Amino acid sequence: MGQKKSRFVIFGLLVLVLALFGWALSTQMQVSKLEKTVLTVHRQFRYKGDEHNISLSVPLSQYLHYQEKSRPSWLNYPYSHPYHFFAEYVAMAMDPDDDATIDNIVGYLDEVAAAEELDDYEKIDFTLAFVQSFTYIGDNVTATLDEYPRYPVETLFDREGDCEDTSILLAAILNDMGYDVALLLFEEFDHIGLGVNVPSGYQVFGNSWIYEGRRYWYLDTSGGKSIGWCPEPYDVMSAYVYPVGG
Repeated sequence: MGQKKSRFVIFGLLVLVLALFGWALSTQMQVSKLEKTVLTVHRQFRYKGDEHNISLSVPLSQYLHYQEKSRPSWLNYPYSHPYHFFAEYVAMAMDPDDDATIDNIVGYLDEVAAAEELDDYEKIDFTLAFVQSFTYIGDNVTATLDEYPRYPVETLFDREGDCEDTSILLAAILNDMGYDVALLLFEEFDHIGLGVNVPSGYQVFGNSWIYEGRRYWYLDTSGGKSIGWCPEPYDVMSAYVYPVGG
């Protein structure tokens, strides 16, 4: 009787081990499949009355990678000047892990700009229109933190973000194109925007901030305005300027 009971116990343990092994194997296969998943992000936007469409292949693993990465927030450091952490925001735009994705965007925008014979001013404005196509949404709606800056891939994948998110995305794209851009910090209003040093030879109107002899014109990433337009109250405020890419 004892031997029979032992066999049942051993058999039960064997079944349990096999079940756990099968579950682990299934989980591993699902994770492996998930890591290989590539999603298509489609954006439709208009520039000067013409409709443009761009489709990007974004590996899900890349998006999940950025979801796990640490990110800065001056609201988390109340006793330190926010400018001390500005370099970390710039680093988000310069992160090398998304170079392939940013290169794909730049490749499409460059191709259209060349086909339509856009000059530098128009090309910057065209790129701005692409980023303006993303839905504006505040961190208090999408995150548990009051301040939650997103990496470019996250904004692309989510198709939405606030001013700092779209500014970081646009900074990554324009910097990759070879333009001189700088993040703008309006400390009094906890706001981050983006400025571009428009190449010489173009007449620009609007709001700009000067840093070491270079003039950075405001880029309204969350609206539909052109280069130089800046919303109130930032249009009359001083700003800290931090160039992207040196």
